[in-house]
Amino acid sequence: MSIFKNLFNTQKEHSKIFPKESNEGNVKIENNQIICTDSNGINSCTVHLKDLQYVYITIRSNKLAYLFLFDHHQNFIPVTYSGFSKMYLELSAKFNFKDVIFFKNIAKTTILKKEIWRKHYIPTFEILNSNNIDYNLGFEIQSNPKQFISWDTTYEELEKNKNTLFEKSPYEQKLLKFNAPVRIGNILLKDFSAYFDNDRNDVPVLHYYTHCFNNIANDKSYIQLKKVLNTDLTTGKMNNGYERADQKNINFNLKGMQLSICYTYDSDWLFNCGYTSLSIENKREYPALLHNKSYEELMVISDFLLFKGNIKMSGDYRKNKHIKNRPEKINIQFKDNTIIWVDDKNKKIGFSNNNIAELFDIDEINSFCIQNILPAKGSGGATLEIITDTKKYNHPIFYEACNYFDKYALKIEEITGKKVVFGKEYHDC
Repeated sequence: MSIFKNLFNTQKEHSKIFPKESNEGNVKIENNQIICTDSNGINSCTVHLKDLQYVYITIRSNKLAYLFLFDHHQNFIPVTYSGFSKMYLELSAKFNFKDVIFFKNIAKTTILKKEIWRKHYIPTFEILNSNNIDYNLGFEIQSNPKQFISWDTTYEELEKNKNTLFEKSPYEQKLLKFNAPVRIGNILLKDFSAYFDNDRNDVPVLHYYTHCFNNIANDKSYIQLKKVLNTDLTTGKMNNGYERADQKNINFNLKGMQLSICYTYDSDWLFNCGYTSLSIENKREYPALLHNKSYEELMVISDFLLFKGNIKMSGDYRKNKHIKNRPEKINIQFKDNTIIWVDDKNKKIGFSNNNIAELFDIDEINSFCIQNILPAKGSGGATLEIITDTKKYNHPIFYEACNYFDKYALKIEEITGKKVVFGKEYHDC
């Protein structure tokens, strides 16, 4: 018996063989972080172990093995880097990795990904035994007393709510969270958030979301949520989603509120996320935000420039406070022509095409930029952009064919008093 036992232990120990380590890179654990460095920086990373969510052994297209670790960011660490074996054994002891799977696949050369560890969670959602039918109206904060919030509540109003607080996401996004669980219909969500990065705060919140984990972080969360939503919401409200091997997604239109659930599985490009993403996007229209009666009653057209061609404008007035209806005075005097007008009396510069306009204070505009994109694989194009002192990126106004705006550069300078520069051209690849 002892001989058999010794043989078994030898085979088991022999299976834990690491590849020979090289000096191409180095990896170590320090201050509860994995620090990986290499000479070219391609695989250099810092993995925060407190945020670790799942770990895989992967073989990539270069036929090399990597330890993949997800801590809200994707990190691939080559198994041949100096210090890897020491790091791995320490991690495995700490997190209880599935070593059998790791060592079974570490020497392979065909593309693969195998999970060796996944975090377990306290469930972040609950299906309620109730009969609520208020999905399209809003959500209810489970505070004391409870508070119902309409989907039409603005950023400004929600920010002042005593049941809210702010945090930063792992990707540096500003998030509004709630200090109590939130009920949507018959679903209780324990970590409901709103993206709070809109340039306007006088409009309803445009995007809420949460990650719905069950305790073992698998797709049963999707199955449960799909069941309750299909039961509570008539099929007439369901849009065409999809359920593929790599991802499942269904969505519902709740009188302009788009509710969707999505679960992602292992595939060539993706990893099993472990949660169902529940997203609610506001697609409703708020036409009152386009009205600008107070300005139109006072507007004066001091100078103007008309454009010929197939000029386009784009943008979402719910995100861009400058977008308004095209003034009636412009329609009467200039019909449907594309125009830049200057209003010296009210210190405004306006831009308009078709039914919309963008209106700026003269002092907001530092200068203009004409950006030409040369035809290549794509057809190319050109944009007339505003350069401001406060924004990191230029603000595009008009779109047309490549070099279209070149001939208007001097005229734009003359009527606006603002310099026009040309951006560095690049190809539409």
